[in-house]
This record gives sequence, C-alpha cells and structure tokens, in this order.
Amino acid sequence: IFGTRAITVDNARMLIRLVIAILLCSSAHAAPPMLNDQFGVAGGLDDFSNSAVLAIVVSSRKLRWIGKWEDALRPQYPTLRSIRIADLDERDKPHADDVAKALRKRAPADAPVYIDPADLWSSEYDLDTSEPCLLLLDPDHRVVARFRGRPKGELVSEVLAALGPWFGDAGATQP
Repeated sequence: IFGTRAITVDNARMLIRLVIAILLCSSAHAAPPMLNDQFGVAGGLDDFSNSAVLAIVVSSRKLRWIGKWEDALRPQYPTLRSIRIADLDERDKPHADDVAKALRKRAPADAPVYIDPADLWSSEYDLDTSEPCLLLLDPDHRVVARFRGRPKGELVSEVLAALGPWFGDAGATQP
C-alpha cells in the first residue's frame, strides 16, 4: 500500500477498511492457551467448543473457593460446564509443583484444575484473584457476565440467574 508512492485517497480508504475488518473479526479477549492441570494433562477453553462455560479463576492460595462455588451452583444446574483455573500467586511461582500436589490430594480426579503459572487468565480478563472470579463465556467464548466474590447471598442469586439461560432446562445453548 505504501511503497514509494504517495498515499492516495483510494489507498487510505482501503487501509481504513482493512483496519475495520480486523477489528470486527477479533473478539475483545483472546482465549488463554492450553494449561496443565494438577495431573499434568493439558486443557483449556478448546475443550468446551461450541458450548457455554463458566470459568472459575482463583488464586492458588484460595483454592477452596472453587469447590464452594461448584457446591453453590451445581444443585440448580447439574449440566453446568465449568473450567477451573488456579492463578499462581507471586509467592507460589517457584512452587507450582506443590500446588499441583495439593490439588491431587484434595480435588476429585474428574475435576481438573488448570494451573496458570504466567497469570494469563488474570492478565487477559483483568482479574483480581484475591477473591474468586467467575466469567460466564458464551459458546464463542466471549464474556457475557463477570462476577467476583465468595459464594454467598445475593451474589449466588445473581450468578444463578445469569446461568439460567445457558444451563437451564434447554441445556448449555445460546439463549
């Protein structure tokens, strides 16, 4: 487009159209890459293609909140599809293996918790994991709702209401 020629009006219009097309085609957030769970198995959002998913992202120092959130939500939505992410606290970075070891002892084998040593989820979605963060992602993995806090009272009610259209009687489909 630029070469040695001067920028013409047509070239400028083409460049503007190209930039607009790129912006329209990209989502607001890029899905973080695959991570390893406590068993060393790689996984991520790609495991939830074409379905809504609830991401529960917590600091590795607050792992108990994953189970508490699951316990608060699953009775009403047993078909809930969730991905659990342990964001490594700065103090834990050299000890990711210890976090995995603790998870292997405490979490059920069918409940993988993906360990995020580079804080990719926190960075990508601008999360403060000093308290649990929940992201409801549509089947295209765009954020449709964000929550932060412990599973109690009004916050649980708000999360359950947001999950209804995605995981209610119709299953995990787009409302």
